[in-house]
Amino acid sequence: MKTKLIHEIRAVKNKRELANIIRAQRISEKVLKDVLGKLKTHAKAGQVGITEIEIANFIKKSFVKYLPAGRQVVLAFTPIVSFGKNTANVHHEPSKTKLKKGDIIMLDFGCTVNHFCSDMTRTYFWGEPSEKQKRIYLAVLQAQEIALNKIEKGERRAKIIDKVARDFLNKKYRNKFLHGLGHGVGTVIHEWPNFKPKSEDIIPVGCVMTVEPGLYFKGFGGVRIEDMVLITKNGYKNLTNPPKDLKSAILR
Repeated sequence: MKTKLIHEIRAVKNKRELANIIRAQRISEKVLKDVLGKLKTHAKAGQVGITEIEIANFIKKSFVKYLPAGRQVVLAFTPIVSFGKNTANVHHEPSKTKLKKGDIIMLDFGCTVNHFCSDMTRTYFWGEPSEKQKRIYLAVLQAQEIALNKIEKGERRAKIIDKVARDFLNKKYRNKFLHGLGHGVGTVIHEWPNFKPKSEDIIPVGCVMTVEPGLYFKGFGGVRIEDMVLITKNGYKNLTNPPKDLKSAILR
């Protein structure tokens, strides 16, 4: 009971704590822009075969540019970088897999500012996606919108918010959404409360949550789209800026 109370107190962020989370997110967004720039430059130069590990290392190095001199980079977690079929692995560890045309690219990373974390996932396509890839992407994007609309209307029961997104995806792709819809973010990357099917959590106003539906197909690939949102009295405020429409997800 005491532990639960501590979790509930930690979940509600004051202005200073929220400012740290937002600053960490803005730094991550600058790094994402750098990564996309590197990939596009790589393509224009006619180079092929950049690896997941190379991009993961580039992410780590890029964070250094946006912190004060002498400040040590503290990642919120080890960056997830996956290409092609590897995107079907929810917690993939970057490997020597090389990027090729037609691949799905999944990038999931964050950093900390004064111990407070950020968390974001974006999925891209290296070249024009197939019709199947487009359908999967749009389904995940719509599932996220459905969940956010539920929050906007005042729903605070975690399992109900999870359910509306999960039910939508299950109608199209049964049992391919393999994890909870999201989690609290604070001084640790996963903190109370949680969007899960059996969660009894009630999401408090002032809490920062991720909303991250995904679909995963072994041997084919996966899509995850993750935003951080602040739960407000009147709904929510999205703290994540990078575009996620299908057009923006196609890299050429």
